Amino acid sequence: MDKPVFKNRPNALHKLPDGRELWESRSPAVVGVVLGIVNDSIFVLAEKRSATMTDAPNKWAVPSGYMDWDEDGFESLIRELYEETSFYVPKFANKLIFDNDEQPFYVQTSPTENRQNIALNYCFIYDFSGGLPKYVEKFKDKEIAEIKWIEISEVVSGKYQWAFEHDKRIEMAVEKFQKYLT
Repeated sequence: MDKPVFKNRPNALHKLPDGRELWESRSPAVVGVVLGIVNDSIFVLAEKRSATMTDAPNKWAVPSGYMDWDEDGFESLIRELYEETSFYVPKFANKLIFDNDEQPFYVQTSPTENRQNIALNYCFIYDFSGGLPKYVEKFKDKEIAEIKWIEISEVVSGKYQWAFEHDKRIEMAVEKFQKYLT
């Protein structure tokens, strides 16, 4: 039998000054699809990446980022949501109708780009029958040019250019959790 051939690149080993060894590995990312129901309409919390961003400048995305040391995926997502949009999930817990028990609804492991991300995709669904939270629209930082709630029908309309296939993640969440959205 021939020796199997694998497509992987070995992870780099870094020797630290104190003698410890640290392996370079793929980065776990977290992606948060926050859906808000207002009467019969469904909205998604979205952000436009600034022109200064290296990856996908001026494209729309849902809040996302990388896990820090000593965080699990859910904790990381709560932090990223707050850092990028000022939306704090526990503050709105009384309106929360779905959070998938703090587990991702989709895990992407296939490398599709040079960053080699492993993406943990989470979904939150809120009943905002009194209206969508407005404060997130005013929050900006150097990475985010604009934040707004986008109606689901506009996600697939072609009106917005989406980064990192986040439009597909939004569609996937809406399809998977349809029973909570009606």
